[in-house]
Amino acid sequence: MNHGPRISFVTRSSTTRFLRHISISPLSKVVAQSKPKPVHKFSYEKSNNVRMNGDDLETPDSATDFGDYIRSSYGLKVSEEEAQKIPAILALHARLNLSPKFKKSTLVRALTSRMKNNDYADNHQMALFGSNMLSYYTTEYLITTYPRLPIGILKAATDAFVGDFSLHDVGKNVWGIEEDWSTNLEKYLSKEPKLFRFGRLRYDRQAKEVEAGITKYSISSETSLSTATAYANSVRAIVAGVFAADGERETKDFIYKHVLSRNVDISSMLEFEEPGKLLARLLKTKSMEAPTIRLISETGRQSSSPTFIVGCFSGDNLLGEGQGTSLKEARIRSCVSALKAFYLYKPLEPRVPSDDSFKPLFVDEGESFY
Repeated sequence: MNHGPRISFVTRSSTTRFLRHISISPLSKVVAQSKPKPVHKFSYEKSNNVRMNGDDLETPDSATDFGDYIRSSYGLKVSEEEAQKIPAILALHARLNLSPKFKKSTLVRALTSRMKNNDYADNHQMALFGSNMLSYYTTEYLITTYPRLPIGILKAATDAFVGDFSLHDVGKNVWGIEEDWSTNLEKYLSKEPKLFRFGRLRYDRQAKEVEAGITKYSISSETSLSTATAYANSVRAIVAGVFAADGERETKDFIYKHVLSRNVDISSMLEFEEPGKLLARLLKTKSMEAPTIRLISETGRQSSSPTFIVGCFSGDNLLGEGQGTSLKEARIRSCVSALKAFYLYKPLEPRVPSDDSFKPLFVDEGESFY
């Protein structure tokens, strides 16, 4: 059965691929409804988030003093006086320009992952809270900066900012957090104080290299983590510590400075199948004239390496330009350029909902054929 022409819209990231079919024929809509739709999750909160009972927590007098909640099940804690003696903690605190309200002992906890044999407070709950803060500020930043981004691209861009591998790069290569690789025997032989181990990232590794070319994989457990996840959790925990010590405004500035200031090429995430048909459908929904392709300039048509520059027009409005070694290639590039110009539209001086001077901005009615 012929359901009419079909337009496929494809978005890609390093780990995911989202495919949408937009049909012009009304019959194909019935077929599309039977297919499962992709699920897009914006929060990086893990499913093993355990709800704490009141008996397990020492609650402060003020319920909003998040930094003063203490889990009573931990008998061993690194005090603030002990944390002041760890050079790596002092260096990291100064490197991140953290406020004096951010305790050194909180930074020690942020570098301690949940492990099998560990009696000290870990960063598990802090990482869960910090992931929600990162997801919120990143999502509102992308939605207000690029209000026309499709949901698949929005998810991929969010992952590019606050995913495990991105935060691993922030924690290791930008902040300079080190891992605790040395064994107890090596620490004993080097006469290193036991307190110094808390200045490095500590976690149960899923895999580690025993010898050159030999990798040892640990038995799967709830506490074993990959290197990327362990580093990402430490970054999320530090974000939660900033919120507990300094409040929401300082946390937002901290995230913008260390995470959202990174360069992410969102344009490279857009990829289209049959861009000409998609552009024609898009212009029709916007009550604009159908796209026309016009040759702007050319050189070397009879040579082995010609170059053509064409423009994609809607009436007298130039939507995009494309360059190629053939007219077909240049035409496709011009349609892709016009589509990217639409989806990557940025308002002048966008404001996010968390700003004090935020005012809602109407962009357009959205894409009805999605």
